Amino acid sequence: MDPRRSQGFTLIELLVVIAIISILASILMPVYSNARAKGRQAACISNLHQICMAVSMYAQDFDECIVKGQLVAGDPQTQWYNGIFPYTHNRQIMFCPDRKDSGPGYGLSYYASAQSLGNFFDPAVKILVGDASPEVMNPNLTGDSKVATSGRWWINDANNDLAGHPPQDDSFIGNKYPQRHNDGLIFGYVDGHCKWAKEQSVDQKLCWDPAEPSS
Repeated sequence: MDPRRSQGFTLIELLVVIAIISILASILMPVYSNARAKGRQAACISNLHQICMAVSMYAQDFDECIVKGQLVAGDPQTQWYNGIFPYTHNRQIMFCPDRKDSGPGYGLSYYASAQSLGNFFDPAVKILVGDASPEVMNPNLTGDSKVATSGRWWINDANNDLAGHPPQDDSFIGNKYPQRHNDGLIFGYVDGHCKWAKEQSVDQKLCWDPAEPSS
């Protein structure tokens, strides 16, 4: 071996290594980003599953009726979150990991509020809870900083034109908000299961109106 040869890298070799690292990083970064998004989506599904179970337990104790969206009319401190709190003892599950502000991330279906479980034609396709658009849950919170005081607690079908007309359209599509989970939302159903779906794919009366047949 020539003793005069330098043992370090040449400039060309360093540039090649840097170029390879840059290419690998550009390939892997989207993969990592997608993996993180999927992780947040899974956490959201877990939150909504726990909420569905709490609503179910509430119904068992209250004559098979789903919690009312606002237990006392005109009193935002009595939103359905507080109704099911004795069954969860956990405010954190009300916060979607993909919501960027400090407000709770979920709403109760306007059409499911205070309904008897026996009124649902097919609980497996009737939406109970789901991701709420940013303006639905006002970030003005109660003393424990975990429950919204806004009077708006509900979610409804895209553009609010299928199963009735609550006071205001709280859909993502109707308010031109991007759907937060990989261009979709997480919904929990009356039978307790939860899944991802595009809002437009559940823009069907059978997903919202308790009495609407599934076929």
